Amino acid sequence: PQLTFTGGEPTLRNDLVELIEYSKWFITRLNTNGILLTKELCESLYEVSLDSVQITLYSSDKEVHETLTGAKAFDKTVQGIKNALEAGLNVSINTPLCKTNRNYVKTLKFLHELGVEYVSCSGIIYTGNARNEEAKKDQMTGEELLEVLNSANQYCKENGMELAFTSPGQISEEALRKIGILVPTC
Repeated sequence: PQLTFTGGEPTLRNDLVELIEYSKWFITRLNTNGILLTKELCESLYEVSLDSVQITLYSSDKEVHETLTGAKAFDKTVQGIKNALEAGLNVSINTPLCKTNRNYVKTLKFLHELGVEYVSCSGIIYTGNARNEEAKKDQMTGEELLEVLNSANQYCKENGMELAFTSPGQISEEALRKIGILVPTC
């Protein structure tokens, strides 16, 4: 289910829980920015056996997150992460990486303190607002991404977290293998 926007305010489908319950024979995953993940919704999603929820967090730094998303919703996203974890959902956090949020280890520490075990990251995907010139200037080179990934991978290994990189083609398979990260496939 997709977020729908009416009058500028985000809403979820009112039959989201019913759809997931109906789909119990399939793998169900919800990708979200987390701002609408209330305690009640998370408990309901757990009860109908949602397989996993992936929440996008651009940074543990509120200003950086809100700059990159263009929305004043950091606190709501973090509360959504907490609600999902409290409800017992299988939570993973995805972070699209760029120069502005390159201090990814700081974000990983923040997530670890919240109790997050599964994280993924990617390079910026050029769609929507990310197609503008400013976003292109914020893109990291493969070498810069590799440096960030190496530090992130070390942190995750030392702290019992699992890290996935989900941008095939942005870094060579050989370089990813060398630092111990599985090669992404589509």
